Amino acid sequence: MSNILDKYDESIRLTYNHTYRMLVHLKNIIENFKSIENPDDITVEVYRDSIIKKYETLEDLTWKLLSKIFKASGLDINNPRGCYKQAFKEGLISDIDIWNDILVSRNSTAHIYDEHDYEEIKNNIVNNYTNAIEELLNNILKRIL
Repeated sequence: MSNILDKYDESIRLTYNHTYRMLVHLKNIIENFKSIENPDDITVEVYRDSIIKKYETLEDLTWKLLSKIFKASGLDINNPRGCYKQAFKEGLISDIDIWNDILVSRNSTAHIYDEHDYEEIKNNIVNNYTNAIEELLNNILKRIL
């Protein structure tokens, strides 16, 4: 796979770096929130909204990074579900079910009006999705970059 970067090297590297920085930002927001003792309702809401918004951007960057990687190897996949399926086939993703959840949650964030559902997505981001995205980025770094 080392030759796949020839034509798309700079674009893939820049997208990877931007995606990784977004992951670090999200993890920092999560850690900062965890360190607050007895946050008030407004603080909880602001952090929850920040976590979800940063996650939306991170998920978008993640599938676009995969799309560029696959395009460099001759596959033209222009949607998140297709990118995640291909990444699973190539062993970059170990658990396709969590990636299906990542996609469903990302698509749901713009249409949730129930606080409980919104909070559930935030908890999944904190407890599951960031780890899955970090694992994918580490696999990309080891195998492709």
